[in-house]
Amino acid sequence: MSTLAQVNADLHGGEFIYRHYGATLDDYIRIANEDTRLELIDGVLIMHSPASIRHEDVFAFLLTLVREFATTSRQGRAFGSRVAVVLDDDRRVEPDLIFLKNEHLNRIGEVFVNGPVDWIVEILSPATREHDLGDKRRIYADAGIPELWFIDYTHEQVLIDRPAGSRVAEIHTGRVTCTALPGFWIEADWLWRTPLPNALDCLKQITPD
Repeated sequence: MSTLAQVNADLHGGEFIYRHYGATLDDYIRIANEDTRLELIDGVLIMHSPASIRHEDVFAFLLTLVREFATTSRQGRAFGSRVAVVLDDDRRVEPDLIFLKNEHLNRIGEVFVNGPVDWIVEILSPATREHDLGDKRRIYADAGIPELWFIDYTHEQVLIDRPAGSRVAEIHTGRVTCTALPGFWIEADWLWRTPLPNALDCLKQITPD
């Protein structure tokens, strides 16, 4: 690996983000694999700890809803957090959830998705909150991501950018609609329940026909 300019780890309970400064694309390619959530942003390698149970529950719930709706409505494809998106040579990220419209499916490669994508969802946790709302929000805006959601289950709010960087909505309760995937919506309250509701029951409400 290249000479380290600085290494640090931000600890939040059992979660952490590890940063390796002064990294190169070669470093990223050498380390990246299916078992490690790794991102490269402007010369910084960011490695995430395993997610909390709450984070994974919300992720699985949302991915089920979005993937099934996108498939049945034949509007495009949705992927989860193990798919890397290339925004630039120096910017390779792994959002929690991405969606691409049919007309952009040619951006899907064997390993990477060559961005931009049409919709990104990030699920905030204590360890990732500053990173997601800071560096990642900035590079998503630079890339021209049309729609960006932040699911903040700690503060029970959904933050929406249309496009990324615009900060147009903050929703705590009620219906949250997606313009990138027409017809798709969720009730914000679903996300704050413990346990979460059954995803297939919620999907029937979204697509009653």
